[in-house]
Amino acid sequence: MKIAIQGQATDVEVIREVLSPWKVSFSTLDEADVVIVYGEKPLETKKTIVIPSDSSDFMIWVKNVKLRVLRKLGERVFVVASSQTVLTITPQMLYCYDGFVKPAPKDSTPTATELNENLIFLTLDIVKEYNKILDETLNAKTSTVYRLLTALPVPYTLAPKRLRDLFMRGYGGQENLTFCDKLPLDALRLILVRAIENLLDKRLQRKTWNGKRYACLMTHDVDTRSGLQKAKGIKKLEENYDVPSAWYIPSKHYKLDHEIVEELANYGEIGAHDTWHDGGLVRLPEQKLVKRLRDAKGALEKIINCSVKGFRAPLLQHSPTILRGLKQAGYNYDTSVPTWEPKHPRTMRPHGLGTTYPMFFDGVTEIPVSVVQDHQLLYALGLEPKEAITEWSFIMALIKELGGCCVLLSHPEYKLFDRNNLPIYEELLNVVASDEEVWLVTPKQLADEAGK
Repeated sequence: MKIAIQGQATDVEVIREVLSPWKVSFSTLDEADVVIVYGEKPLETKKTIVIPSDSSDFMIWVKNVKLRVLRKLGERVFVVASSQTVLTITPQMLYCYDGFVKPAPKDSTPTATELNENLIFLTLDIVKEYNKILDETLNAKTSTVYRLLTALPVPYTLAPKRLRDLFMRGYGGQENLTFCDKLPLDALRLILVRAIENLLDKRLQRKTWNGKRYACLMTHDVDTRSGLQKAKGIKKLEENYDVPSAWYIPSKHYKLDHEIVEELANYGEIGAHDTWHDGGLVRLPEQKLVKRLRDAKGALEKIINCSVKGFRAPLLQHSPTILRGLKQAGYNYDTSVPTWEPKHPRTMRPHGLGTTYPMFFDGVTEIPVSVVQDHQLLYALGLEPKEAITEWSFIMALIKELGGCCVLLSHPEYKLFDRNNLPIYEELLNVVASDEEVWLVTPKQLADEAGK
């Protein structure tokens, strides 16, 4: 499938990113099967998808073809992902074209209309919505509680765990972890894909993960020395099921047992988890941030005698400054942005990027934590380990349906890995390992594959 995109360079990059999970190539106008136009006058001679915008060129064209543009606010849009799954998004503005238009053929969602057989209009500004989601996620407002705890002269982790857990309690939405309304960015992707399919009367094929339908990544944040001691047994259990795993370790927060760190790197991956687990990265100026990221990377590389390519920030901190700093410090990927969390520590409210696919930020691959991490389930929502594993299974089934990446984040020191709960985790390993449609992979391998 060859696609040409007309628009400003930054807008073109957004549209390319939106389509990145599908097997499409980008071509010149002459060679294209379909043209996507944003902010410009659409063509009349090519099959064209028109994304509405407030640009003057687009509005002049709308006026010339005698279309009347109505706008509605706050309406939820339902997007069919498969026969079993419907995603939702509530855009800033929903355009309703009132004139010579009619519903697009075979479109089961209220997101497209057609003027003639060569033109399909979307009814929302995908580029603006995409940029809004990114801005609200990467530049999220820091809560007062987070600022106070991370500004203390000693690490916040010295506070009693019960007190820290108390701050995380109180979210009232635990009854709704279906995730279908938590993926607005993936809903945007599908809106554009469905329009292309309807216009060409042809299905687009999703990219596979090393020939598999979806990817699954077992990752662990080792926040304490006791967690590092327990990690050895968890790693052995995972190896029994031929499941590789990634371990994110702070380089200075506690004394590292080099032998255990080396064992975790075997048939797996070691990633950096900052130097100190103090939540302070997001407050640092860029120069100090880059130095700290390099220090964390270098310390671990000396232990395992190979390069460290990945990073995960304590408390899943993320910002444009951190992403720039990671590139300067020599990292290839980051996995610090949640797809969705019910009560993110930095914002103290629901927060996430809303996608189950890797994204690309100026040379750094972002692999979202797509499955709600154990800390959120166990301590923010107050679930028991067996209930948490059940929620993981539901979310993983949805991600499999979407052909995305299941990124599980757990902590060896938490009660999920107490001796009496290990059989519950082992059941999950058994289910995942026996699935012939999954690519069990480390984040480094996935970042390399996604970047091809």
